[in-house]
Amino acid sequence: MFEALAAGYMAMKVHFTQIKNNRTRKQDQQISEYIYKNKVDKADKKEVFQKSRQPKSGYMTVEEYEQLSRPKTRREISAKILDKAEMPKDSNMVYVPQHKFKLVKYNDPAGSPELSLPRKLNFDRQINAQGIVSGDFKKMVYPAVYYYAEEDCTSCDLFVINLDPSLSNLEKVERANIVNKEPEPLISTDKNIDNKFIFRTLTPIDFSSDNSRLVVKEKIGYRHDGIWKTELWVYDFDKKQGIKLPQIRDAIIYYWQKKEGVDLSEKRWDIYPLGFDANNENRVIVSAFAYTGDIPKFLGHWSIDLKGEESRLESLSNIDMPVSIIGYRLEQEADVIPVSEVEFDAKQAKTKEKLEKKQAKAEQREEKKLQKLEYKREMHKMDMQTLIKVKERQTKLKEYKKQNKSYDGITGD
Repeated sequence: MFEALAAGYMAMKVHFTQIKNNRTRKQDQQISEYIYKNKVDKADKKEVFQKSRQPKSGYMTVEEYEQLSRPKTRREISAKILDKAEMPKDSNMVYVPQHKFKLVKYNDPAGSPELSLPRKLNFDRQINAQGIVSGDFKKMVYPAVYYYAEEDCTSCDLFVINLDPSLSNLEKVERANIVNKEPEPLISTDKNIDNKFIFRTLTPIDFSSDNSRLVVKEKIGYRHDGIWKTELWVYDFDKKQGIKLPQIRDAIIYYWQKKEGVDLSEKRWDIYPLGFDANNENRVIVSAFAYTGDIPKFLGHWSIDLKGEESRLESLSNIDMPVSIIGYRLEQEADVIPVSEVEFDAKQAKTKEKLEKKQAKAEQREEKKLQKLEYKREMHKMDMQTLIKVKERQTKLKEYKKQNKSYDGITGD
């Protein structure tokens, strides 16, 4: 690109002294206006160019000021604060004993993910629970739980964070930051805080094999009485829609009403979502248990399609069901990072930092060269255009003189 601009610059180079030294300039008003206008335009162009070479300051146009002072969204403000934050550099790493982490399957065994509410929630008023990472390592989903002290109750939102594709799988998860979350939650519980001691939480269970859907369970209960019921949700990332599937609970109640004459609506019972059916990704499998005595009664493995149109009993035997296990989570390892590894990483980071600074300076120098060459090309282009106008004007004046002997050399056409 630099060579192309240089060639264009040489092609457009004009000796503007032809205009300045032209005798007709002193005699013809229009030629004088051409030259004067060219001089003013070049002065404006020079001012803009010189200003672009200097750091931003309070000296700016009204348009520039209005652009910089426009209202900003909360996301833009958060990103700006994060960019300006003085983060510790990897090249300055010192050894501090810290545990290693590894990626393990999230929903293993199937249906095991649970969301606990620690006591610190009462003081922090909000906690972000552990997230689940999709099988393709493109996104992480995590629940944010809110505590309302005035009514001693909770609510929950489920958010998604898009992971950085340039990092390794482990680094993607370790560096996931809530600043980069999507502003709107995928699923939200009821935010009504009129009912004292009520808690509502959302727990992601697992992704589908193509990572386009997510099974979620919503638990609703009373702080002094335990869980009342669990609702089943499926979120579709393609449609950007969460679908609640209460039909599975209705089907279980209907079945046991007809088979045993037991009205589960009057009993303490619940469902436990296990995940997507490994043999049919369009169905979700749940287990059901009744708490009618010392030992919970197994109510069967059930499944439901994603539209909630067909619920069916899969098995009355409490056996392992074919459930796909796709998502991942971080798990802490027993050993710590050795000193040699930290020192090696610091040395590599310093080398990388020096190379990046050197490359950035080289790019800045090249950019300035291109800007200067483009500026010169524009200035000479303006000279060329003015010279063409002067030549055309001179030609017209010569023709006029041949036809009109009384021409005074001052007036226009």
